[in-house]
Amino acid sequence: MTVDSPEAQPQAAPTHAPNAAANAPPTPLSWRLGIAAAVLVIGGAAWLARDAIGLRGQALAGVPVFFGLVALFARNLRAVSWRTIACGFGLQLVLALLVLKVPAVTAGLEAVTSVVRNFIDFSDRGAEFVFGNLARPGDLQLKPGAEFLFIFAFKALPPILFVSAFFTVLYHFGILQWCVKLMAKGMVFLMRTSGAETLSVAANVFMGQTEAPLIVKPYVPRMTNSELFTLMVSGFAHISGGMMIVYINYGADPVAVLTTCVMACPGSLYLAKLFLPETSVPETSGDVSTGKSPYVNAVDAAATGTGDGLKLALNVAAMLIVFIAFVAMFDALLGGIKPILLKLGFATQTLAFWPDDLSLGKLFGWFFSPAAFLMGVAPRDMQLVGGLLGSKLAINEHYAYLQMKAMKARPGLMTPRSYTLAAFALTGFANFASVGIQLGGIGAMAPERRSDLARLGGRALFVGFVATLLNASLAGVLL
Repeated sequence: MTVDSPEAQPQAAPTHAPNAAANAPPTPLSWRLGIAAAVLVIGGAAWLARDAIGLRGQALAGVPVFFGLVALFARNLRAVSWRTIACGFGLQLVLALLVLKVPAVTAGLEAVTSVVRNFIDFSDRGAEFVFGNLARPGDLQLKPGAEFLFIFAFKALPPILFVSAFFTVLYHFGILQWCVKLMAKGMVFLMRTSGAETLSVAANVFMGQTEAPLIVKPYVPRMTNSELFTLMVSGFAHISGGMMIVYINYGADPVAVLTTCVMACPGSLYLAKLFLPETSVPETSGDVSTGKSPYVNAVDAAATGTGDGLKLALNVAAMLIVFIAFVAMFDALLGGIKPILLKLGFATQTLAFWPDDLSLGKLFGWFFSPAAFLMGVAPRDMQLVGGLLGSKLAINEHYAYLQMKAMKARPGLMTPRSYTLAAFALTGFANFASVGIQLGGIGAMAPERRSDLARLGGRALFVGFVATLLNASLAGVLL
């Protein structure tokens, strides 16, 4: 059944009274104008006082600005459960403090990172057996002095297969569900969110945007619109375990990648509830139960996981080929505009403002520079980090991470802090192509909710993207 509004949901027997503000009118225009003014004032003041407040001050200003952007477009601020928001933000901050400021936790995460790197080595063994020297790029620089290109297909894609199979086996034995349930229980208790949406959010730490909802697949058709929206936002704000391995393999800061995935659990949950608050009684209010494994045995699970990983790896490779080709085409078109104008008779002085190397990356850099500034990035690195953010949103995070990998090969191009904060912001599936991926993946679980998914997709992408920026800002305050 297609649901046209949150109030029209078919529900199980209520376990508690609905939000008293459920039938309140949408957020008044005067509130929106006030929030917009506050966002502009805080952001503008931070820019004018940047020398006095420093990089941490920039990031501190970014926290209310990014939060305010979500509130600005929220459907009904009167219906928001501020306990959910306060507990979610508090939990996100505590997680960030534990990881970034407590040496024992940091050491533990670094140990996990070491395990992650071993996973890459394990998958490399299999890749070397199948592809031989192609899986060892250092053996293949046959042309001395030529620029060495990272062999993506034989080095970055094989870990996806192994990690997908590994997590599927963990799911078969119930280990993954136990970890997810443990995380979800705390958030359900503190934030008063439903069991189904919280389980899916917690699962996104390990699984992808279309795999995590499988844990609550039986409930997806009957989810409220707010729950469905949360499901989508969380998918955009996280990455899967397989992708985590790949990005660390690219040279991204492993602690940043792991930390932002954990922070995104409460972060994506409370931002989703701020943007589209719950106005009904979810079927799984207060319940945190997981399903059983659909696989016959561990071999069946590993084989199925490998097949799923192969589909993902091929999809990643195909998307990169096509989107990078489009970027090259648009860069050529943009770069050719100024020469054409000069040939048409425009004076060189008239076009002095026009850069000779105009490209999508430069346009993205200009547009997203304010976001990079409010993450706590050094002003000299704003345009470069802004370009990475734009590439992630318009193309995908793979392309952005490959760009950052190339930047790291040029010593002194950006500060280490800027690279770390960029890793916080880039670690998420928030890009336009992912909207289609979620429509296909989640829509297959609940065909009757496709219209809701399509209607909520763009808004969920916005909130998921802002969630990664907020993660980076919090990290920028603490680093």
